[in-house]
Amino acid sequence: MAMLDNCKKADLYDDEGNLLYQCSVEQGPMGGLLLVASRDLDYQSQKDFLVVFYDPVMGMVTCRCTLSTPLNLPNHMLSLRCEVVEQLSQDQRRMDLKVPVGLKVMIHVPAHPGDTFYVPEKGYPATAENISAGGIYLRSDLPLQAGRQLWFDLNEIGGNSPTLTAYVLRVDTFESAFGKPTYGYGCYFTKLTSQQESQLRSYVFREERRLRKRESS
Repeated sequence: MAMLDNCKKADLYDDEGNLLYQCSVEQGPMGGLLLVASRDLDYQSQKDFLVVFYDPVMGMVTCRCTLSTPLNLPNHMLSLRCEVVEQLSQDQRRMDLKVPVGLKVMIHVPAHPGDTFYVPEKGYPATAENISAGGIYLRSDLPLQAGRQLWFDLNEIGGNSPTLTAYVLRVDTFESAFGKPTYGYGCYFTKLTSQQESQLRSYVFREERRLRKRESS
């Protein structure tokens, strides 16, 4: 795809939406796209793959691609010719693709002097209304201010490290039917390990595909 000439990064997924590898993207000497990944990647495990390209012009472009013509590189890396079979979607928001989830979580907050609330050891209930690979929007009646840090477990992303730490960037206030305010917290993730980031991207991608299928059925 000529319009991906400036793309330097892509995520490679299997048919189930599981993230296989975070690849670098290069332009082939004879034209076309090359994906650079570890030699451990089994590029022959299926006929084609889902590839999400992160392009500064086109945004986040999801394609179905075939991989071929392997070339061994130094440091146990592998270059693969990437042939785009079909473009499935394009999103100009690039890395911040959000999906609605409505998950119940228990948030924990470090105690600050002057706090007027108490967070029990098991955490305080909140609802994760939407999530992306970079952040989350939480809703709760716990009164927090922007700048606070919180953490919570999100077992839905899978793996062995579901505890995520987030920084409250903004606070929205809502009046409930009973006159008691509730709060919305726009947060971005901090201290993400590479494994957690991969798990989040895979989870968001799977949810986005599931929602698309439900809307089209």
